[in-house]
Amino acid sequence: MRHTITALAACLLLAGTVSCSSNGDDSKPTVAKASETQSASPTPSPSPSPSRETLKLGDTADIDAEGKLSAATRIYKDEGIPDVVSLLNADQKWAALEVKVCNKGPESITVTPFVWSLAYADGARVEATHMTGNELPQPLYPVEAKVKVGDCVRGNVLFQAPKKGRPERVLYSPDALDEPVEWTVPKA
Repeated sequence: MRHTITALAACLLLAGTVSCSSNGDDSKPTVAKASETQSASPTPSPSPSPSRETLKLGDTADIDAEGKLSAATRIYKDEGIPDVVSLLNADQKWAALEVKVCNKGPESITVTPFVWSLAYADGARVEATHMTGNELPQPLYPVEAKVKVGDCVRGNVLFQAPKKGRPERVLYSPDALDEPVEWTVPKA
């Protein structure tokens, strides 16, 4: 009797993931794995910003985080930018993204290029870098700038991007947002 109760308790504990049966020998319950009884379904691929609409380069996103602001991507360029101080590896190139952020209030905000990144199809992400130099696409986005209510800041954010391939998306991920705002990058 004690073995039957123990086997029954074990079956009840495992009921969410396995099925149990008795073959007459109360001391040895039979256990079937859940994977044997369920069909495998393909893992869904991640989707960019499921709660937001898909934005294209040139679109402006109105954002309500720690005040109100808007962010826009203008132009993505990854050809013809010289390597000013030989910082790039042989498999890298400079990429520039022109962006604009406007403060719609109620208080001043601080902007930085380091909340912008490039997302590639294979899951790689390239974070912004900051360089100065006349050969780089001007104006450069400021490293840290206060923007008063009603004002905007615009400039080029630089990336040390892979020579091969092109990013799928641009991500804007300030700490105040739960998930990044995303823009699709057109194929070249």
